[in-house]
Amino acid sequence: MLCGYDCCQNEERVRCNRCMQGVMVLVGIIGGLVFAAAAVLLFINALLTAPFTALLTALITGIVFLFAVLIGAFASGRGSALRACIRCHLGGLFFGIFGTIAAGSIAVSVDLAVGSVIGAVMIGLTAFFFAFMLISVLFLVRCLTD
Repeated sequence: MLCGYDCCQNEERVRCNRCMQGVMVLVGIIGGLVFAAAAVLLFINALLTAPFTALLTALITGIVFLFAVLIGAFASGRGSALRACIRCHLGGLFFGIFGTIAAGSIAVSVDLAVGSVIGAVMIGLTAFFFAFMLISVLFLVRCLTD
């Protein structure tokens, strides 16, 4: 996202062109919608046995990824590949991470009864953002291995 600006160096711009930011967003949205639909269908049919545990796991994973990305961004050197890849995928990473944390926090606090519409919506939102976050992290790892 930030690599289109003049503040980026040439090697970061080349890395950003190879990182496929648009593909990450498209795959993240499609993957998130599919994962959210599956999670909501499992929840509605009472096949999701422990929704609170799943939501808490997604919330904790989002917090861990937030600190990992921040530590990676601040601890890496000025011209490092990690910093360039984080700059390329910053928008998608933070969208998925903050969405997972916000939706997971709200979902943990609502009633998760099987017939609850609000519970189904919150599980769907949390599942969408969680899948988007995981896909963004996978694209970040792919950028680092290039």
